[in-house]
Formats: sequence, C-alpha cells, structure tokens
Amino acid sequence: LAMLLLSMPSLSYASAAPVAGDKIPHNLEALDQSGEQQSFESLKGEKGLVVLFVRSMDWCPYCQKQVMDINDNMSAFTKAGYNVVSISYDPVETLKSFTDKHSIGLTLLSDPQSDIIKTFGILNAEQRPGTRFYGIPNPTIYIVNTEGTITSVLAEEGYKDRPELQNILEALE
Repeated sequence: LAMLLLSMPSLSYASAAPVAGDKIPHNLEALDQSGEQQSFESLKGEKGLVVLFVRSMDWCPYCQKQVMDINDNMSAFTKAGYNVVSISYDPVETLKSFTDKHSIGLTLLSDPQSDIIKTFGILNAEQRPGTRFYGIPNPTIYIVNTEGTITSVLAEEGYKDRPELQNILEALE
C-alpha cells in the first residue's frame, strides 16, 4: 500500500489552470483595497468580468504599468459591459497605498494566502515557501461571462510581457 501511495502523483493545491469553457474555480471572495468584502457577484458588470492576476502592486513594475494602463482605459471596458478586477497576494494596505498614489479606480483584491491564485492553478512554482515572492501568480487574464464561465484566457510567456490592451478588448467581443 505504501508503494502504491508513493507512486501516485502528488495531490497538492496546484490544479490545472482553467481554460475557456470552464467555470471559474473560485467565487473571488476577498477584501478589496478599501477593506470591503467583494465576490464575483458584486464585481461583475453587465456582460461579465475581466479578472487580472498580477504579481504585486508593491514591487512589480510590469504589474503596476499593466494595472495603470487598464485603469486609464476603463471606459472601454465599461462600454463593453465588463468590470475589471486585479488580484495579487498583496495585503489590503499595499493595495490601498498603490490606489491612492496612482488614482486607481478599478477594484484590487487582496489574496494574502494566495488561495484564489492556487485555486486557479496559476501559482508561480519557481518561488519557494518562506521566500518574499512565494504566492505570486503567473500573470494571467480571464474573461468571464455573467454566469461565471471563462470565455477567454490571455497570458504571455514570462512575466515581463503582458497581453496588449487591444487584444484584451477584442477578447470581450
């Protein structure tokens, strides 16, 4: 029996990342940058939600730029019927500080234990527990309709390149 158990694949929190056609694996219940409880239901727009997983609003300049660019173009998302939410492992205080400093209008969710990130199967496996960077996701964007079904997944190789704004907006159509 022991040999059988040892030969089985490890059952860990790392699940396969969802793809288009799947339901989102988490209802996105978390605190936002103002300390308010949010969920998929409270966040979605008329046609759905753009879920943007980023590494950190504290120390990742690529994430900061991506969120600021999307924030500057929120009217295009709203016009298309979508709200946008960003999720990182940052604490509420860090998100609040970033929001205040850069006049961010979109919702930033705090996932300090990376529960949402792990449920989505996008935890960056290169970072080891106990390190400062443990808990970051591989940057990924999920377009989700109002029923919670993923209609599109956008990601680039590595963390420096992010999907172009135009490609995200085209995925909403």
